[in-house]
Amino acid sequence: MITEILLGNLVEMTPEEFLSSSVWVARIKTYFKLMDVNGDGFLSLSDYEAIADRLVELQGNSSNYEEIMTLFRDLFQNMIAGGASVDANTMIREEELVANAAKAVSVLQSAPAVGTRKNEVFFDIIDTNKSGEISREEYRKYLAIYSGGDQPERADKAFDSIDADGNGSITRTEFIEGHMGYWFTHPSNQSHTPLPYGPLVEA
Repeated sequence: MITEILLGNLVEMTPEEFLSSSVWVARIKTYFKLMDVNGDGFLSLSDYEAIADRLVELQGNSSNYEEIMTLFRDLFQNMIAGGASVDANTMIREEELVANAAKAVSVLQSAPAVGTRKNEVFFDIIDTNKSGEISREEYRKYLAIYSGGDQPERADKAFDSIDADGNGSITRTEFIEGHMGYWFTHPSNQSHTPLPYGPLVEA
């Protein structure tokens, strides 16, 4: 059902069309700054492996450790590094991420199930009490794992932008559509802009 919704909303676009939008570029730069925890101006494979470790710790269950670690390694290679071979020495700068992400999303638009599956896994990890919904506190903990520290104001703004019906919790559909819309949809095709990583930086 979720994949069908996304298929209906996605309009396939070229990398150049994504890059022409200052809002879309700002989204990617916002993500970069959130993930660049040590502020060195680069994203590395070890950064993503460390996040995977923290997510496993958050859920308190290592039974799907390999799935989560593989997911983050694939995310780094296919989205962050643009599909290039990666190793412990691979370092991606902000401008490289913007270009790589534009190429990746233009390709993956034709296969939304890939992004949907990734976000399904994330949802299940963040929903630590297995209620079927993500609470404000659960979302704060999730973003803290990415950013390396608690940022309640940023997390609350992100939460409110995804909680489409404003009922105080994020459903699976809201979570997946919010994250997919952030990456895969040109701002000109959206009536609402989800901000899953908080307020946008300047492009």
